[in-house]
Amino acid sequence: MKRSILTILLLCLLLMLCACEVPAVKEVSVTVAPTEPLRPVQTDTILALDLTEAGRIFDLSGVPYVELRSLLEALPLTALEAEGTLHVGMEGASFTVRDGFDEALAADGSSISLGAAVLKCDDGWYLPVATMEVLWGRTLVRDEANDVLFCLQVVEDLTLCWNGAEAGTAFRCNGIPVLRASQLAALSGCSMESGTDEDGAPVLKLRADERSIFFRSGSLRTEQNGTDTVLPVPAWQAGEDWYIPALISAEALGCTELSDPETDCLMLWKAEDGPLCWFAGKCLGASKRFGDCLCGDLSALAEAVGGDLKRDGGVLTLHGLDHILILHPCGTRLNADNDMLTLPVPVIPQGDTWLAPLAPVAEALGLTERTEESGTVFSRIELCETVLWLDGVRTQSYTLPEGGVYVRVADVLAVLGGSFLPTENDAALLIRGSEIDLRGGTTDCTVDGEERKLSVPTVADGSDWYAAASELLPAVGLTELIDPELDQRYYTHIAKNDEIPTGYRVPVLMYHAVSDDIWGIPELFVSPSELEKQLQAMLEAGYTAITFEDLDRIDEIEKPVMLTFDDGYDDNYTELFPLLQKYKVKATVFVIVNDIGKNHKLTEEQIREMSDSGLVSIQSHTMSHNYLDEMYETQLRSEHYDSMIGLARITGKQPFVMCYPTGRSSAYSREITAEYYEYGLYMSGPCYVTGEAPYRICRYYISRYTGVETFLADLAE
Repeated sequence: MKRSILTILLLCLLLMLCACEVPAVKEVSVTVAPTEPLRPVQTDTILALDLTEAGRIFDLSGVPYVELRSLLEALPLTALEAEGTLHVGMEGASFTVRDGFDEALAADGSSISLGAAVLKCDDGWYLPVATMEVLWGRTLVRDEANDVLFCLQVVEDLTLCWNGAEAGTAFRCNGIPVLRASQLAALSGCSMESGTDEDGAPVLKLRADERSIFFRSGSLRTEQNGTDTVLPVPAWQAGEDWYIPALISAEALGCTELSDPETDCLMLWKAEDGPLCWFAGKCLGASKRFGDCLCGDLSALAEAVGGDLKRDGGVLTLHGLDHILILHPCGTRLNADNDMLTLPVPVIPQGDTWLAPLAPVAEALGLTERTEESGTVFSRIELCETVLWLDGVRTQSYTLPEGGVYVRVADVLAVLGGSFLPTENDAALLIRGSEIDLRGGTTDCTVDGEERKLSVPTVADGSDWYAAASELLPAVGLTELIDPELDQRYYTHIAKNDEIPTGYRVPVLMYHAVSDDIWGIPELFVSPSELEKQLQAMLEAGYTAITFEDLDRIDEIEKPVMLTFDDGYDDNYTELFPLLQKYKVKATVFVIVNDIGKNHKLTEEQIREMSDSGLVSIQSHTMSHNYLDEMYETQLRSEHYDSMIGLARITGKQPFVMCYPTGRSSAYSREITAEYYEYGLYMSGPCYVTGEAPYRICRYYISRYTGVETFLADLAE
């Protein structure tokens, strides 16, 4: 009962409390604005992916972005989104990026900074444009003038060859060959001028002679030699260098591109003017030089060899000189009579025809190459191993495939003087009073009006003429001596006894050594000072010192005299030769061949120098200086012929005067002398008169004790 009453009381108390007034709580309404995600703003800049327009560039706080969907439409890009991440892959490289993060995670777990955060918006994902450069190595190039951002694929995978030689590497930009501008400038020799235009965009101008090409960084248009041209890819500046389309740039500067599509090689060729070229006897004009290779016009080559050039599709066929050559335009192979040859330079287009390497084409046609003063000559006539000596001057000989030893007419004129008057197929040669009429391509010849036949036909090869050495040189007054052992021929002007004017008095003086150092028989030595007095007295008396080479014009010389020196002492070089040079006086030295180079005797070098001077005539004093009148025929012939050949090998001239050792000879020995020489000299006797006893010429003996008065008396006797 009590418990029930207590419960009721508690309930009443609670009711009373609930009935009391409680202050009201004012309701507050709070509105929370939703957070707006960061979103790039579209710009007017066009994005060009691999040269294809792919929408617009978006900007967020100055950072350029690209929409993922634009990339998916333009590039072979894969994208997979999962749990706030994006997995993207292209060109074998896959990466994972997350919204709001500025790093990409590679497959190997490494992270790569993108420079700006990747963004996921309601309409899709946005990637920083730098992602293309950082993740996939694309090159970003901006065209400020046209508001275009190019995203290019640039790969350094080409070998650059310049005029056939490797010269570094080149690039492909979206498959188009690209060069560094500095590369092209260094190879072609063009100049580079860089700066900015009125809009502040970088510009570049390359110049080569009258040619030029102008670039604006990022632009697909250029000014090539004053003409507006569209580029296959834009040029762009990177650091201090520029990257420019290779082919159009090279072409603008006068270069040619001939690349083999099957190889990773960019081949550029630039021609320089080469030397004047003669081909099979006809002038092609100036050649073109590519590196070290000379090239010529194929049409002109065909005409020069009397053939023709035909083009059938991609094949060039050249007929000429009984040969057939097959070439391919821009190719480096030559089919020569079914033999395949590799060309050093491709067959290069040049206007309406083609340029081909001259040397291999000439060789295939049976022509040989040589260099002359007039230019480079490709000819059937070629160099010959036989050496020709024209009055002591070493001269080249020539031959044809069918044989013969030829001398070039220009070489003969250079040594002997004279004139040469060529016409289309005839030429008149005037030398030393002889007139020779040559006819190109035939053996017909006229010498001083007399018809003759040459052993081989005369060759007219462009501006050069070639004639048979063995007939032409004797026809102009030179005598031939053949040295079969050394394969040399000596052609020498010899005053032959039966052709000289007769009846002229010529005192011949005999000396030996010229020295104050008397190491032998005193009578053989003349003091240099005394000899100089004699020369002065001789000249003052009006005498002219001559040699035997001058006898064929003895009728033109007043008061001739001959100075002869026996045995070939070395003081003839150290003492006599300076006096001859000082007074411009000639002398004859008779040399004992076996004594050359021995003690107190002349050396080969001294003999050659004196002979080349034109003041000293080197003649024979036999091989051994033994008595000729005591020898049998075999030894006599050896003494005569061997001494002749021995001296000719030193001087390049055939000796034609024999001085008998100690003046001794016999009737038989003089017969042998007459077979080899024109004149023979004794020791002493009366004055020589031309035409009288040429093998018994006597001399006045001048000793150490001969004074000037006696000397002059001998001259006047």
